[in-house]
Amino acid sequence: MRSVLRAGIAILVTCFVFPVDGRPAARATAAEPARATCVLTHPAFAGKCTETAEVPEGSTARQACEAILSCMNNVACTKTYCQATTLRQGWKLESAELKPKSGQ
Repeated sequence: MRSVLRAGIAILVTCFVFPVDGRPAARATAAEPARATCVLTHPAFAGKCTETAEVPEGSTARQACEAILSCMNNVACTKTYCQATTLRQGWKLESAELKPKSGQ
C-alpha cells in the first residue's frame, strides 16, 4: 500500500513540476488574472466607491463586481470595501468594466 501511495505522489509531483506542455510550472501559473473595476453607490456614502476585483476565468466583470455588491448588502459579511464603510444595505452597482492588463 505504501509503495502505491509513494508512486502516486511521485506522479503528482512530476506532473506539477513538468507540465504536459513542457513549460516550467512557474511560467504556466504566472499569467496575470483579469481584473474588473467596480463602481458602487449608496445614498448615505459620499461620492462613488470604486473597488477592483479579480475576474475568475470563465466569468465576467459584472459577476466579479456582483460578488462585492452581495457582500456590501449583507450585514453578515465581514470583508471591508469602500474605505471600510459599515453601510451594509442599499448599495447599487453602477458599472463593472474589465481593467486592461498592465502592458497593454
